[in-house]
Amino acid sequence: MKKLLIGCLLVSGVAFAANPAGKAQPQAPAQWNGGGERAEEMQHRMRMMLVVGLADALSLNEGEAIALADKVKVFDEQRAPVRESMKEAMKTLKSAADGDQTALGQVDAATQKIFDGRQQMAAIDKQMFLTLSKDMQPQKRAQLAMFLAKFHAKGMGMGGGHHGDHEGRKHFER
Repeated sequence: MKKLLIGCLLVSGVAFAANPAGKAQPQAPAQWNGGGERAEEMQHRMRMMLVVGLADALSLNEGEAIALADKVKVFDEQRAPVRESMKEAMKTLKSAADGDQTALGQVDAATQKIFDGRQQMAAIDKQMFLTLSKDMQPQKRAQLAMFLAKFHAKGMGMGGGHHGDHEGRKHFER
């Protein structure tokens, strides 16, 4: 049953993320190219990976996994405006780092938006954990906490795209 659920979720994710009619895909990560539909697809895939991973880690049945997916989606929707604000702040910082004179005066405000956004994401993550673990036994709560920690540490967290931000890393590796 679990393999069937995981297979269905993966097929659903792949079908949703498929490149329709051979459209050219952008080369830059979604957080740098304006996002749009591609960013939504990426968020959907990340949510699907989270749900499938959680279903496996917690040995959930199909009904439990579907209920979990609905709960996770609510929190992902709460993250969307924070993610967008952080994305805009990162664009400002990138412009300032590249020498854009108009962006230079906005560096402190943009930096503060990033820090505030990270705090908001952490609060949303905490609330999601509390909601998902509400009726779980201690062992299941521990498994949930371990999975979420590993998921975020691997850079697959839904915090705003910054986890997988190879473009940003290049600036620090110079």
